[in-house]
Amino acid sequence: MKKGNIEAMDPYPLKFIYNVSQIMLCAYMTIEAFLVAYRSGYSALPCNSYDTENPPVAKLLWLFYISKVWDFWDTIFIVLGKKWRQLSFLHVYHHTTIFLFYWLNSHVNYDGDIYLTILLNGFIHTVMYTYYFICMHTKDYKTGKSLPIWWKSYLTLMQMVQFCTMMSQASYLLITQCEAYSLRVVFVYLVYILSLFFLFAQFYVQSYMKPKKKKA
Repeated sequence: MKKGNIEAMDPYPLKFIYNVSQIMLCAYMTIEAFLVAYRSGYSALPCNSYDTENPPVAKLLWLFYISKVWDFWDTIFIVLGKKWRQLSFLHVYHHTTIFLFYWLNSHVNYDGDIYLTILLNGFIHTVMYTYYFICMHTKDYKTGKSLPIWWKSYLTLMQMVQFCTMMSQASYLLITQCEAYSLRVVFVYLVYILSLFFLFAQFYVQSYMKPKKKKA
C-alpha cells in the first residue's frame, strides 16, 4: 500500500460492522466479567481463589484472548487508509504483545484475579469503539476529515487509569506473595503494563500537552 499505486481506501460498510461488533462484544465481556466475579464471590482485593479444575473465568478469558485477533482489523484499516502516522510504534507494540501475553495468561493465569483485566479493558474498549463509531459520522464533508470530539483526550486518561489499577493489583500480589498465582508471570505482567503506561503517557503529552507548531 505504501509503495504501490493503489489509492487509499475507506471501507465504510466494513468499518461500520466492525465498530458495532466491537462495542457489543466488549460490552458483553465487561458485564460478564462483573457477573462472574459476583457469582464467584470474588473480593475487591487481589488474591482471590484460583480453581484449576473448574475455573469460572477461563471461558471468558479465552473469548477475551480471541477478541485480540479481531482487534487486528484496526491495523488493516490503517493500512488500507494509508494513515501511516497512526501506524506508530505504540500501536504495533500494543496490538502484537497483548495478543501474545494473553495467550500466556490463557495457559497459566486463567482464573481468579484475571477477571479485573477483562472488566477494565472491556469497558475501555467499549468506550473507545464508541468513539471510533462517532468519528465515522462526524466528518467535515468538504475536507473529508473527522471533526474534533472534546472528550478524545479523556479516553487516553482512562486508559492510563486502567493501567494504574492493573499495576496496583499485580504489585499487591507480589508484595503479599499470593501462592494462588504464578508470581513470575505476575512480575512480567507488571513490567509489561508499566511499559504500556509509559508509552500511553508519552502519547498523551505529545498529543495534548505540547504546543502544536503552526504551519507556515
